[in-house]
Amino acid sequence: MEEGLCRKALFGALSVCVYPEVHYWGFFMAVTADEKFMTRALELAIRAKGRTSPNPLVGAVIVKEDEIISEGFHGQSGIDHAEVIAINKAKKLGESLSGATIYVTLEPCSHTGRTGPCTDALIEAGIKRVVVAIIDPDRRVKGRGIKRLTEAGVEVNLGVLAAEASKINEPYLMSQKLRRPFVVLKSAQTLDGRTATLSGESMWISGERSRHYGHQLRAECDAIIVGSGTVTADDPSLTVRHVKGKNPYRIVLSNNLVSLKHSRLVQENKDFKTILVSSADSIELFLKQRKKPQVMLWEVGTIGAGRLNLHEFMFRAKEFGFRSLLVEGGATLATSFWKEQLVDKYFQFTAPIVIGTGKESLGDLGIASIVKAVRFSEGHFELCGRDSLFIGYPQRRR
Repeated sequence: MEEGLCRKALFGALSVCVYPEVHYWGFFMAVTADEKFMTRALELAIRAKGRTSPNPLVGAVIVKEDEIISEGFHGQSGIDHAEVIAINKAKKLGESLSGATIYVTLEPCSHTGRTGPCTDALIEAGIKRVVVAIIDPDRRVKGRGIKRLTEAGVEVNLGVLAAEASKINEPYLMSQKLRRPFVVLKSAQTLDGRTATLSGESMWISGERSRHYGHQLRAECDAIIVGSGTVTADDPSLTVRHVKGKNPYRIVLSNNLVSLKHSRLVQENKDFKTILVSSADSIELFLKQRKKPQVMLWEVGTIGAGRLNLHEFMFRAKEFGFRSLLVEGGATLATSFWKEQLVDKYFQFTAPIVIGTGKESLGDLGIASIVKAVRFSEGHFELCGRDSLFIGYPQRRR
């Protein structure tokens, strides 16, 4: 895949191919002018993938007389939005925006947050037509931006390449819908469903390309979640390697925080991104041994046989501002998320090897009948080097 020709969003399935004179979407299908310019806006939006949370990815293209005169994308939370960046670029170039059309991948905001309302900036610039891919589900926006524009006499067209725009902003849109972070579960296993040998050896079951893919997922999530078993067995750093990208927050769910006190995640927490989640008793014992923990400690309740309440944890994660979480833990943690129906997207890497007796990738889900099995919508397989990769969306069990 040549850089500049195709870019793929790992959370979605978006491939935008751009050739010098003609723009195509998919397999050489003719497109309208609106689709052509929205394609460019989507290309711009995904340039900031993994850097804008809790904000969405947004790209903007300003067109006049069928020519692009300016463009922009939202680079990170707290800075100007895509529409304002594109407007300011055009002004610096001395371009008149009177009567121009702007293509935006998400509904322009009409409220004042860390930046001003984009709708007002568009109206003041003289933009006469706004083409929007999808509505912003944020309750502060949700249709208000479009209403503000139409009331000011601006023509608004909604729904151009809506499916593609929804894919690239999957974590943002789903977290708004679910009222909690979007949870991605990733696992790597052998053909016979093992994640490690009986002695715990697992390096490396998956191939190099799969590991690169996994690190790209890390770079695109707000936080990685593991359990104490993974920390004890592997002492991971949970950083982004192999690819360019920011390091996410690192979360450990554990009933025994004292066992983690010498781990890398606690000892080498220079960026203060390690979060330990446990019960009140476990946190109290941990603090007795580490007077200055230098990690964030989240207390959650327990259910059943001392298991941490994952729904309470998800509420804490939402309140903290997380939009997406990547679960990378072993079978125990994965099983807990499956049982609580908290898996929203599943990535399973399967290596073409067999080891026989070993550690299973998943525990008992309490499913006694095939009719009750977890099924997937939009699931598909693809090759990832020597491995196969399944990507699917679990359907909620009743």
